[in-house]
Amino acid sequence: MKTLPRSIRPNTRGFALIITMSFLVVCLVVFASMMYWISSNAKVTERNNQFNMSEAAAEAATEKVLSQMNYDYVSQSISNSGAYYGTFIPGLATDQATWPVKYIYSDTNGVADQISVNLGTWTTYTVPLNSQYSGLYGEVQDCSIIATATPTNVAFVVPATVKESIQFASIPLFQFAIFYNMDLEIAAAQTLNIAGPVWSNGGLWSGSTTITFQSSVSAVGLATNCTDDPFCIGYSGSGKSTYSLVGQPNSGNDRITMPIGTNNDPAAVEAIIATPPSTYALNTAAAFTTNGQIYLANGADLYLTNFANGTNWGSMTPRGTNFILYYEDANTDANPKSPAPSYWDNVPLYWTQMPYDFYIPTNISPVHHALLAPTNWVPSSEWTNSLGETNRIWYAGYSFVTNVLFYDWREGWNGGTGVGVTGKGKAVQAVQIDVGKFNAWLSNTNMDGTLNKNGGKDVNTICSASNHKSHPIDSIYVYNSVPLTGATMPGVRLIDGGMMPSNTAPRGFTVISPMPLYVFGDYNVSNNLGSSINLNSTTYTWPAALMGDAITILSDSWKDNVTTKKPSASSDTTVNAACLAGIVRSTNGVYSGGVENFFRTLESWGTFYWNGAVIVMFPSQYATNSWQQTGNYYVAPSRHWAFDTNFFQQAGLPPLTPQSKGVIRGSWSAY
Repeated sequence: MKTLPRSIRPNTRGFALIITMSFLVVCLVVFASMMYWISSNAKVTERNNQFNMSEAAAEAATEKVLSQMNYDYVSQSISNSGAYYGTFIPGLATDQATWPVKYIYSDTNGVADQISVNLGTWTTYTVPLNSQYSGLYGEVQDCSIIATATPTNVAFVVPATVKESIQFASIPLFQFAIFYNMDLEIAAAQTLNIAGPVWSNGGLWSGSTTITFQSSVSAVGLATNCTDDPFCIGYSGSGKSTYSLVGQPNSGNDRITMPIGTNNDPAAVEAIIATPPSTYALNTAAAFTTNGQIYLANGADLYLTNFANGTNWGSMTPRGTNFILYYEDANTDANPKSPAPSYWDNVPLYWTQMPYDFYIPTNISPVHHALLAPTNWVPSSEWTNSLGETNRIWYAGYSFVTNVLFYDWREGWNGGTGVGVTGKGKAVQAVQIDVGKFNAWLSNTNMDGTLNKNGGKDVNTICSASNHKSHPIDSIYVYNSVPLTGATMPGVRLIDGGMMPSNTAPRGFTVISPMPLYVFGDYNVSNNLGSSINLNSTTYTWPAALMGDAITILSDSWKDNVTTKKPSASSDTTVNAACLAGIVRSTNGVYSGGVENFFRTLESWGTFYWNGAVIVMFPSQYATNSWQQTGNYYVAPSRHWAFDTNFFQQAGLPPLTPQSKGVIRGSWSAY
């Protein structure tokens, strides 16, 4: 019997079931993992979304407080940190009325309904600034604002904290080579290299191939570099200017807040050089508050004014000066008494009227008064408050001040025919300050070597004391009361200013007036170490500033008795000063004259050297005639201009340098 083997066939039905079950388990695990991942991811996403919303809510709180602090800072009334902790946060509850998610705000200590505001102290020196002010310096007050926002009506309570670090900055305007609070136009025909920063709070046009900007050039409005002037339709330059830095000029910057007024309106900003409003009137306690000192008339050390009869001083009865000079100091009432009590007692609280130091006795003919020595000292036995023939004094005044009369053809242009039958320029009745004699007045002593009760040394010593201003007299504000008419204009003129007063060194010297300023001859070209005359150098100068309605430069060759147009300016003239003044804006196709004609001239010029900074904050209120092309009332000088880099340092800035305001955003973080 033959037995054949049979193969045993395995039962595959149970194995397939196991495989199927295993696969299902794997799928269920994968599905469960996926569902868990989806669920976890949804929670993470929801928590992340909630964090982002909490972050936005926290940022809303910091921005709400910052906006109020910014407003207060611009308004000169920023408070201490405590004023901002919780003052504005409860109001956010009302703001949340329409929010789908409600929040509770807290500070870094967990205290509800307030946030943390840490406001530092002002630096006592200038520090480098950041952001759009890079390259400039300013005094700053650091501040951090920290807010935590915690949601209350959501499934996931995810709080967020936002911290903003900012700087409140006070920026000296003279750090800009050129600063305009209105549209800036420049189209110089001559080569002009601008080394310092340039800023316009309006628009900016550069339209000359001869101009090179070597630093940043910024505008709030549109900055254009082209042939045609967009602010004066029909006026054209030679073409595009050169910008040495990449990305210049730049537009759309935040506006720099002017130091005065509720906004940057140029007409309102003119108040900085005008007599202060009644709220901060001269010779009041309010004049010496932080807000009051913004007005330069209140900030100056000396206040000089006159009576409206101007140059017609000889008709006064009784005869005498038409000037009066005050020393301004919040602590004037604490002055030690002078050897002349009758002059120093019973003075106003914040002003001290300075006694006269220049006398002309009655036995000298009035026509010879100009030939007299600068000071004629008179014994106290002959002092009187009633000057006249019977008192042996024909005239009494100040040795460094007088009246002058000359003519301005730009202001009296009238189509080239001038003013009046004789066809002269507009008559300028100017208060004239002799800077050299002013320096002598500051150091004036009696013949026996004691302090001269009539001079300025006594009050200059007082001014330098720590319980007064802690610095020597370094500024003077001049108000000329001569009325502005169609034929006559008040003005202020500086002469013999080749060296700034040594008694103010090294602080320098600043002159301010709401009237037009005229500078006769070289100004601030040397000090006791050397000379910087006819150079683009300020090595041998002291800080100086000129601030007025307009600034006109008269060369060393100027003569008051020459009334024809374009008298010859045969000699070169140098002026070293930071200059703040108004301009006549472009309008109806009439060009403003541009930065190149910021300094007004009335002669057929040679070479004009200038080193400083140009600041235009407002339109002129007195010298309002439009610029005319060279060859009419003047022939343009050969301009050698440069920015004074000393202004980048606090010690190099002139007295009473205006400070603009900026809020600079630093770091921002959320956690």
